Amino acid sequence: MRLIQITGLPLALVALAAVGSAQAPPGYYASVDTSTAATLRSSLHSVIDDHTKYPYTSSSTDTWDILGLAQRDPSSSSRILDVYRNRSFVRQSGGNSFYNREHSWPTSYGFPSNVSSNMPFTDCHMLFLCDSGYNSSRSNKPFGNCTAGCGELTTDSNGGAGGGSGVFPGQSNWTSGSFTNGTFQVNVIRKGDIARALLYADVRYEGGSHGVTGVSEPDLILTDNTGQIAASNTGQNEPVAYMGRLAVLLDWHYADPVDVFERTRNDVVASYQGNRNPFVDHPEWVDCLFAGLCEPGFPYCSPAASNSTGQPAIIEGRGSVVIADDDFRLLANQLPTQSAGFFLCSQTQGFIPNPGGSAGNICLGGNIGRVVGGQILNSSFFGSFAVAVDFTALPQPTGPVNAMIGETWNFQAWYRDAVAGQVTSNFTDAWSVTWQ
Repeated sequence: MRLIQITGLPLALVALAAVGSAQAPPGYYASVDTSTAATLRSSLHSVIDDHTKYPYTSSSTDTWDILGLAQRDPSSSSRILDVYRNRSFVRQSGGNSFYNREHSWPTSYGFPSNVSSNMPFTDCHMLFLCDSGYNSSRSNKPFGNCTAGCGELTTDSNGGAGGGSGVFPGQSNWTSGSFTNGTFQVNVIRKGDIARALLYADVRYEGGSHGVTGVSEPDLILTDNTGQIAASNTGQNEPVAYMGRLAVLLDWHYADPVDVFERTRNDVVASYQGNRNPFVDHPEWVDCLFAGLCEPGFPYCSPAASNSTGQPAIIEGRGSVVIADDDFRLLANQLPTQSAGFFLCSQTQGFIPNPGGSAGNICLGGNIGRVVGGQILNSSFFGSFAVAVDFTALPQPTGPVNAMIGETWNFQAWYRDAVAGQVTSNFTDAWSVTWQ
């Protein structure tokens, strides 16, 4: 394999300003260090910490207002979709008898007092509008997987999702027991949303104090130990509190990927609070933080434009960025099957929308190189292709050169796609690595 400078491709090779996630503001995650779980947790906490607090209930802008916009029914801006029942309700400006606010991390586990200094009580990344009866059924039960013997709470069919089944698990919610000894299983279309809300809480709240107001904040920790969860229910605000079940929430995160509804919700909440749920923007960081599987480098320009499969294609780095290891690989996933494509690379990030009529965007700039392996890659039946990067043949204007410690390189995959019945091309998001 060798890397060469692109010639004859329908790409405007101009360097533009670097961009971050398609949802997050450019540079929002620029300081995040994904090299280890510890550095990722520390640097990510610094990014999402110290958000602006809005009152729980107020005559001015409050959590009702924010959540009403965050959970708008896509079919009607005057209605909301609740989190458990998936029912469409007419949006209310405040409390009502139809839906209320669900604390995904129950306040009884660590922060029951709604005082001005209590940040997690009103954090809208953790709050959801919810059918009142379903909220009551959930109570403060830890999340977990039920069995066919659990009680069923069906969902409505809205936006092509949901719909009660009567057959376990279907698309229903399921519940058993009560309080800490109980279990609540979220429906399949929202279990990932709930999981990422609690994963956010675990990273956002790590004790200490708010950097602007100076008020103390709790250390919220996800666990599988129900004894620790029960011990957090003291009736008063605690410096350390537990919630779970972590293993189940991780399973739900993988089983229910981020969708448009969740991305929109993240955008709305961030527009008020000033911080984002990073696991909506970068779900791949869960592997590193909670499973110790830290990938070399990090993605940017995410998510990519959706392709003919209905989802955005993604690029990942695998192996090691240590040059001496000679073990760095690129993998492109969520591609159309039997699609031709190849990897691109550059030392410069950029953004060129729809180059040459492509359905996607190129996120590289400057001198762009193409990975040449003797033939064009094919995504085959599995919708993916991969290649090993040769550290002795990285492209420069003067020809292939050796990788150097401290250099940052950016990669992206181009592939054939058919959008709206027309054959065109598309791109994955991009991946940035710094050689060591």
